[in-house]
Formats: sequence, structure tokens, C-alpha cells
Amino acid sequence: MWGRRICYLAVLLDCFVFHIAYGEWLSWIMLCLVLGVPWLSLLLSLPAIVSFRMEIQGPELLEMGQEADLWLQGSSRFPLPPFRGTLMLRQSLEEAPVWRHTAQGLPAEHCGGLTVMVRKPRICDYLGLFAFPARHPAEKRIRIRPRPVSIAAPPDPDRCVPRSWYPKPGGGFAENHELRLYRPGDGLNQIHWKLSAKTGKLTIREPMLPRLGLVLLTLTLRGDRQALDRKLGRLLWMGRFLLDREIGFEIRALTAQGVLSLPVRDEDRLWEAVDRLLFAGLAPSGSIRDHAYAASWQYHIGGQADETP
Repeated sequence: MWGRRICYLAVLLDCFVFHIAYGEWLSWIMLCLVLGVPWLSLLLSLPAIVSFRMEIQGPELLEMGQEADLWLQGSSRFPLPPFRGTLMLRQSLEEAPVWRHTAQGLPAEHCGGLTVMVRKPRICDYLGLFAFPARHPAEKRIRIRPRPVSIAAPPDPDRCVPRSWYPKPGGGFAENHELRLYRPGDGLNQIHWKLSAKTGKLTIREPMLPRLGLVLLTLTLRGDRQALDRKLGRLLWMGRFLLDREIGFEIRALTAQGVLSLPVRDEDRLWEAVDRLLFAGLAPSGSIRDHAYAASWQYHIGGQADETP
């Protein structure tokens, strides 16, 4: 914008010198026209300036290492005048302050949550000589999801201590059974014939499944970027490992927001939990291991490169 102003002042100075040197009516008309052009531009630009809206454009979801970029997009009911603003980024899993976005693309080398803001949004007239503050656009949140990081020898979740037992839906085979009297609708293949003959009453062998106690995955959201990549990648891998065995679990993470408890029952809930952790912020101090939980099965996820269960 300053370049346009300098060019305009240069043209105005030339017209003024021409008027002084020439002194005829034509030079006076040219000087008046050059003086009036900025105000005419401002007058014609006012409807577009009043209806102007600015938005941050770019992806909302990225994988680690994926290339992408951001840009500002303006809209108006009238021909769009020049506008500008500075894109600022804040990474939730870093202690660094807000920094300015450059044209080299988004920093997606590590997982985390990016918040994009606009500093000093401005809207200009059509000639770019006048600038006015524009309405700040809404912040944009970008999730950079981790890649799964496998665990070489995960502990066996089948060793969970059952909290209770419940009948297996649809019957069938199970390692544990419960004896009860026959009820209308029970299958004949479930009848315990020998016991029924002894007691004189039809007795059923009902297959039972364990209702597990609390299954926990814990982590402390703190460390350098490589360690955080490993923690969240292991969390994703371990969550899928449990879901493949049809085991629901709960994630408990120490973050800047305190201890977050995130129940997971399926793949969608797992991604929701990971996405929330991307924006939770780093825990300032302490460890999740300082908290004692009465869990039937618990696994703590660390960020060391040579981590073993």
C-alpha cells in the first residue's frame, strides 16, 4: 500500500510542477483531477468496504508430513477491493508463543493442534490509498494427526480381572457357564441333561462372558516434539489393539487442562479423544503416575525411543 501512495504522491508532485511551470488552464484541470481521484476512489469503494468479509482458508485435518498452506479469502457484494492481514499460528503442543505464518507451507512435521489467527486485518479502497480496520475472521483450528507407532510386546489385555459376568447374547460357546432353570425360549442344546435327570427339573447351562473392570491407558502430555509424536502414536496403536479385541477402555491424560478422562468404545471415539489431546496443551508439571486408579488393567504410555512394556 505504501508503494501505491508513493506513486500517487509522485504523480501529484509532477502535476504540481507542471502547473507552476506551464501556468495554463490545462495544467490546473490536471492538478484538480489528480487531487480528486483518491476521494472518488474512496466514495466508489465504500459499498464494498461495508459488505466486506474475510475468511481463513486451508485444510482442517492433516497427516504428519502432509504438505498444505493457508491463505486469506475476501468476499463482498461488490467488486472486491484490495485487502491484507497477517496470518499468525499457535501450536498447542509447544511452549513457543504465537509466530507469523510464511509462504513455506504449514509446519506439519509433528502432530499437534494448530490455531490460526489474523493480526491487523485491513481493507483498502480500490486504488489502495486508504486502509481501514476489517472485521477479524474466526480462528481456524487444524488437526495434525499422529501416525500409529507399534509396541513390540504389548501386555495381554485378556488378563483383566472380571468385575462381573453377564449372559452371552445369542448363546453359543463360552469358557464359563451358569446353571439356571429352563425358561421358555431357551434352546434345547443348552439343557444340562444329566443334572436335569438328577434334579427332575430342566436345567440350563447358560454361557457367560466377563464384564471387565476399568481398562486404562494413561499418559502425561509433556516432552519434546519427537517424544510427543511417539506418545500419541503409541496411544493410537494401543487403542486400536484393544478395540480389535472388542475391549472398551478409558484414556486418562495429564494436560494443561488437568487430567482428562476420555472413554473410548469404537474407532470414532478414539479419533475424537486423540483430536482433543492435540489441543489440550502441555502439562506444566507432575505425572499421571502420581494419580492412583483402581483399574483392572492399566498401561502407561511413555515417549522414550526405546520404550518397552
